[in-house]
Amino acid sequence: MGTPQERLPERKEEILAPGARLQITLNERSSGKEVEIVGNQRGLQALASICSGLAELTPEQLLTAANHYHLDEHFWGTEKGSVPLVIYCHEDTWQGWLNPSEWSFKPS
Repeated sequence: MGTPQERLPERKEEILAPGARLQITLNERSSGKEVEIVGNQRGLQALASICSGLAELTPEQLLTAANHYHLDEHFWGTEKGSVPLVIYCHEDTWQGWLNPSEWSFKPS
């Protein structure tokens, strides 16, 4: 694997906006588990920029490690106590995609 590259550099200002805040929690319910994402406007705009940026990657980029973005206390800087979240963009296996467990690289 080569040198890590910045994800979505063209959206850097939106994603790293000063004051952006997100908290991601996993709640246990009687019917199962639920992921809750709470953020201020800048935090939710950053999340939207991440999602739309991943959705705009080329088919070639989707086959690389650029196809995902980490949100946790150590990378994006979600609020303390947030559960780590990884957002992936990929197409179905009919287009040659492997399940994440079959990837030759392991996302960090």
